[in-house]
Amino acid sequence: MRIRARGRAIALSAVALVGAGTVLSACGSAAGNDGSKGGKSATNARAATLAEGRSAAAGGDCGADAKLMPKCGAYWGIYSVQGKSLTSAVTDIEGKVGRRFDIVLRFHDWSNAAGPGRFPDASERVLGGSRLLFFAWESKVYQKQQSYKWRDIAAGAYDKSVVEPVAERVRAYGKKVFMSFDPEMDRHQNKGEMKGSPAEYVAAARHVHDVFQRAGVKNVVWVWVTTGTMSGVNPQRMLDSYPGDAYVDWVGWDPYNFYKCHNGPWHSFDEKVGPTYRFFQQHGLAKKPFILPEYGTQYDPADPKRSIQWYREIPGVLRGKYPNIAGLIRFDAGPGCNLKVDNGPGMLGSYAAAGRDTYLNTSGH
Repeated sequence: MRIRARGRAIALSAVALVGAGTVLSACGSAAGNDGSKGGKSATNARAATLAEGRSAAAGGDCGADAKLMPKCGAYWGIYSVQGKSLTSAVTDIEGKVGRRFDIVLRFHDWSNAAGPGRFPDASERVLGGSRLLFFAWESKVYQKQQSYKWRDIAAGAYDKSVVEPVAERVRAYGKKVFMSFDPEMDRHQNKGEMKGSPAEYVAAARHVHDVFQRAGVKNVVWVWVTTGTMSGVNPQRMLDSYPGDAYVDWVGWDPYNFYKCHNGPWHSFDEKVGPTYRFFQQHGLAKKPFILPEYGTQYDPADPKRSIQWYREIPGVLRGKYPNIAGLIRFDAGPGCNLKVDNGPGMLGSYAAAGRDTYLNTSGH
């Protein structure tokens, strides 16, 4: 669930560092797309297939294939608005943690205008020189808080004015980029922020993908991003919103330990990631690489040790339990729910220590 204010999100973005790897070919579809649900044995076999090409050891340049899948370890990324500019927001925290990040994430809108709608911009080009860029592209205009309907996007209503110009600029950029169309689409199927039904999202996502393909765009790695919320009707809603393997290269979701901000219990990194990870594996996506485009935690002043441990456990948990997760991007912003990286004593140091683990140094930095 996203907690940032869009007015701040349009100004800056997150960076993920270039990593390495071996990407898999498109795998079995999720239930609701090809009718298959994938039993437990099939799920285990798919997970084993993914793990075959990946090593638990990193430290050194793993390399990356056409879909940017690292064959060892996982990308360590950042989204930050804690700076005077996009570049300084990223480079300032890099200086504090003692390493360059692997990916930069930035949010862009549907305005096709200078600023939030025209990308990649000059700052992104600078950061992209030694990092991967991740564009989260949302079908709304931030300034007007105006959203567009998926059925209209699928019908081609915005091809000439928005989709084709963006496709051309991304193609001209040339370097491989991650890109998601309407991340957390399941959140936009609730009353009050309805963009359409799951089927309409699927049609829109496929149409945008096809427009890029017809424009000769070969440098986009498509990431399908949900909230990952495992309550109520949302698990089925997520499955129903899956565009299909031919349209999805990576699968992503956004786990947060909101704690008292949402009046909930404390959850460790493992506890937040595990349920959605297992759900996607069990429903036909086990051969897709996974990424956490946003994640974060609050700080617990009553128990600082467990707050610090939240970061420290990440490398070991990924290495030992979640081989599909090949990238994660820390959401570094506040106020509201304070989810900044350095949101309490000891947090910055433990985060920096996690990022120095060999499993999270796929580029040999």
